[in-house]
Amino acid sequence: MSPLSSSRFRKALICLIFICVALHNLFPKQFQHREIHHNHNSQHHELQLQLQPISSYFATSKNESEHDFEIVTTNYGWTTAQSAKFSRRKLSVEFFSSILAHPRYNSTAWEDLQNHPDPSRRVIAFMDIDTCIENNYPVYGPGYDHNLNISVQGEKWNSILDKACKYIKRAAESPALTANKDSRLILLDCGDGPYYLLKDVCGPNSNSQVNDGGWGNLLDNDQVIIAYYGIKQGDARPNDIGLPPPAIKPIKLWPHERYWIQECKSKDYIFSFQGRGGFRRERLLSLDNGEDVYVRIRKQESYLGGNITKGPESNPYGDIMRNSAFAGAPKGDCLWSYRFAEIMSAGAIPVVYSNDWLPPFASPADPNRVVNWTKCAVFLREGKYAERTIDILRAIPDDVRCEMQKCSLAFWDEFASSRDGWLKGLLRWVNHGHARES
Repeated sequence: MSPLSSSRFRKALICLIFICVALHNLFPKQFQHREIHHNHNSQHHELQLQLQPISSYFATSKNESEHDFEIVTTNYGWTTAQSAKFSRRKLSVEFFSSILAHPRYNSTAWEDLQNHPDPSRRVIAFMDIDTCIENNYPVYGPGYDHNLNISVQGEKWNSILDKACKYIKRAAESPALTANKDSRLILLDCGDGPYYLLKDVCGPNSNSQVNDGGWGNLLDNDQVIIAYYGIKQGDARPNDIGLPPPAIKPIKLWPHERYWIQECKSKDYIFSFQGRGGFRRERLLSLDNGEDVYVRIRKQESYLGGNITKGPESNPYGDIMRNSAFAGAPKGDCLWSYRFAEIMSAGAIPVVYSNDWLPPFASPADPNRVVNWTKCAVFLREGKYAERTIDILRAIPDDVRCEMQKCSLAFWDEFASSRDGWLKGLLRWVNHGHARES
């Protein structure tokens, strides 16, 4: 080997050693187990670090496989030959697909039990028609039709809910449900409220065009559970539950960022908020201190577009979120914010400014059945916008803050990152309650 080649070899070897040392420092030995996953669609290999799982922060009864129940769907709309006459949003497609793919789903049970009621069979039933009128997912703000999977000419969201009431009534009174007192019918309500919630549209004071006399005590039924995006705790029935809004712009965390959350690595910002103005959000601007509190009121287009380039700064929305311990989730024109789930996807802790909002998988009668929200998020009344937010957050000890970040990310992974997670949370809520009552 020539002197020149030998010199190049030594330099390359030294560089390789430096790279190995850096990787060893970044990922300790217990985190260096790797698996190669082949992605057939993109025809490339993706290296994924298999990190130790985040510990569970959520209530469980016993293993779901030990519960005796069947998952069923009604046979009124999408499961019939008339499916094209029932509109459906893309979000509903995701959730309905999760139901059909669940190992406990029985495609023929509803019809079987209608014809032959069986008190020994406990079912958890879902509608095969749309009651989740979500117009902004997966693409925010383009209009009503953009996020539809099945469109029915002349139908709008309010007429869809009107039509849904008669099918809900039919399901609530079906022997397939009523034969076993522990069976449950779960309805999803993704409405903006307060006048377009299922409890109003299908309630006794309804102005439904389908039933001019209202729907009577249709929802005055312990076997019917409504899961709401946004409802005040005081307006919900005792056993109605919250549902996490989908993340329009989820933040992808790399393996080393997840590891840093597990190891309680400090973040640059104790609090951040980026979003459009209005709804008293401008009051958050007074919190910005130019150091560890970052608040920017942006045009909606900037938030949705990714990188924020207007003005002297160029900060991607995701980078600020990843580097925040807490992030603001103030309400907009609804009680809830899509930002709630986005914050969790970044491993930050949501600071919710919304009076009396019913959180995901909580109910007025049993708020901690699945999640103890004091361990995962901070809830402040709207009047606390500028007064005491930062003082309250700084008073939270570092070790508690670290556990809250882990809890937030764990909730995202388990319940909010997909409609499989929605289904898991709903089943856990129902079955945990059933186990305690049995």
